[in-house]
Amino acid sequence: MRFLRILLVLLFAAVASAMAQRELVPVTNPVYQFLFRQELRGAIHGFHWGMLPLSRKDIASFLDSLQARAVTGELLPAADDAWLRDLRVEFSYDLGHRLDATSALIPGFQLSGIFDDARQKYLYAYSDSSASVFMDGFAGWSYRAGNDQTPEPHFTSLGEIGIRLRGTLFDRLGYHVQASNGVLFSGSKEFARLDPRLQANAQFNRGENFFDFTTGYLRYDADWLAVTFGREQLLWGMGHQDRAVLSSNTVPFDFAKIDVRSNSVHYSFLHGSLVGADTNGKTLASKYIAAHRFEFNAGKRVRIGLNEAILYSNQPISFTMLNPLIFLTSAELSTEMPSTGDDAHNSLIWIDLEVVAARNLRLFGSFLIDDLKFGTIDESDISRNTNKFAWQGGLLWNDAFTLPGLLLSAEYSRINPFVQTHWTNNNSYTSWKLPLGEALQPNSDAWRFRADYAVSSRLLLSTQVQFQRTGENIVDPVTGEATFDAGSDLLHGENHLVHTNYFLQGNRVNRTLGSFTATWQPIRQYFLEVRAFAQSIRRPAQGTEENPVSVWGTVRVEY
Repeated sequence: MRFLRILLVLLFAAVASAMAQRELVPVTNPVYQFLFRQELRGAIHGFHWGMLPLSRKDIASFLDSLQARAVTGELLPAADDAWLRDLRVEFSYDLGHRLDATSALIPGFQLSGIFDDARQKYLYAYSDSSASVFMDGFAGWSYRAGNDQTPEPHFTSLGEIGIRLRGTLFDRLGYHVQASNGVLFSGSKEFARLDPRLQANAQFNRGENFFDFTTGYLRYDADWLAVTFGREQLLWGMGHQDRAVLSSNTVPFDFAKIDVRSNSVHYSFLHGSLVGADTNGKTLASKYIAAHRFEFNAGKRVRIGLNEAILYSNQPISFTMLNPLIFLTSAELSTEMPSTGDDAHNSLIWIDLEVVAARNLRLFGSFLIDDLKFGTIDESDISRNTNKFAWQGGLLWNDAFTLPGLLLSAEYSRINPFVQTHWTNNNSYTSWKLPLGEALQPNSDAWRFRADYAVSSRLLLSTQVQFQRTGENIVDPVTGEATFDAGSDLLHGENHLVHTNYFLQGNRVNRTLGSFTATWQPIRQYFLEVRAFAQSIRRPAQGTEENPVSVWGTVRVEY
């Protein structure tokens, strides 16, 4: 039986790699949550949460591994088994290099095929021995409403339509391009801007009621080496509810990236272009990030990630920062780069890890060093401000309380004053004025508790509660200027040496944030989603409390 199992795994892997799809699976695809739970359960091995996205080839390999185990009698829980069947249809071409489980609108349009629940639907699909082409269309409508403590009028109606083209050439070169246009049909633009995607959209913020989004890349993948040029959402870090290094709290940026992998070792280097602003809010001529991450296993139960990033702006691209094998912080300090003074570029270092405590139980943590001077660590005067740290820790419990499909997680995050800001302001750890890492603002901490439950393969539920504490800047109510800089504004770090900084200094704000999401797919590629948000924002010194509530309803089709 063991020999048969090994033979089946090798057979599935051989078929999947014969004509591999090299394009990436977007980080928003629920397949990642599915595979993450299977890895926690011990049903698959080698799936690493700390660096996403993965290629369709990699995803297909994990799905084949699960199918091989099912063939040998190692069945998944009912909901996950049905989900696996759905995923094997979605990734059917990646698994077998055949279009049998797909249907295309062009050519041979059939009205009945629009609601086909047994096949993956495309506008157009083609493949031969050297190329594959898949064209998708997508459209959605979202209505969002809030109470009287949200921007007036307390609703917005949004529509979006777009097209996606992807495929692989000559078994090595993956390509992807996606473009969409949207419109504000009615309601409040300020209310619509509660969505970070619209906060970071230039067209929507120029006074127009239209918005557009686009991503795209070319990716050469030789299995052990991959080179990517383009724009796509990247996620780095071990956190489950929020990521400390690269998160989805801002929109994707353009980059060139090199990945090297061998078994459990994964090294990635990127150089990217961000959108930044100076102290007055004027857009910078240029802002760049150079970053690398090295992940490896330390034994069977521990995985470690080492990260480093440099942000620099208003200068040409530095060839020093294009070196994929160099300690960036030392290189920046030892290279004559244009600046307005010493340490004009922002350097950050992260160390994170995850520990397999037991089957279905995972511990993780992350530590950020923004600035460090060993000689001042024990000081109590203003010199201690030169040391800026943040950290995150948490645990995950899969199949909690023996209920298959229930994933519980708890996280604690703390970000000290002025962390991820920069004294030049230009080089804060942001893009489009939104954080590249955690959403939590500096001089804050938060406890987060979340439950995710797969009721079935087509109905996914998620709920989260956060308890946040923040020390905000004290602001003159007339001028709007900060009279005391507590280090809570990610876009302002110029006052980090004005006074001795203490955690939660300034105007105390306590927040309780709750959210609930239900996603239902009644027919393959037709989605209904409801999201609800409730907040309690308390300012003890002022004796005030705000309780904004909003509900988003979305209908989405991906064809």
